[in-house]
Amino acid sequence: MRRDKPPVPLATSHHQRPGDMTLTEFIQLYKPPPNVRPEQFCELAGIRPTKFYELVKAGVIRVRKVGRSTATPVEDLFQFIRGDDQTAT
Repeated sequence: MRRDKPPVPLATSHHQRPGDMTLTEFIQLYKPPPNVRPEQFCELAGIRPTKFYELVKAGVIRVRKVGRSTATPVEDLFQFIRGDDQTAT
């Protein structure tokens, strides 16, 4: 994924503070598809695939099948990067 602008600092908790990035701002900056592939999730979140699948197994990240591919909702990526400690619902 190409980044033309430097990334804006994201919040590290689920509490909204002045200067926190919203989901809309996140989508405008990174332009991710509605569902991101595990490779894209790992690249943007800065984690390895093994950690990604551990989080899936723990229920922190949701996955769905899109044809033969695996995808994660962009909302889960945003919550993970923000540091929200909610599990996937």
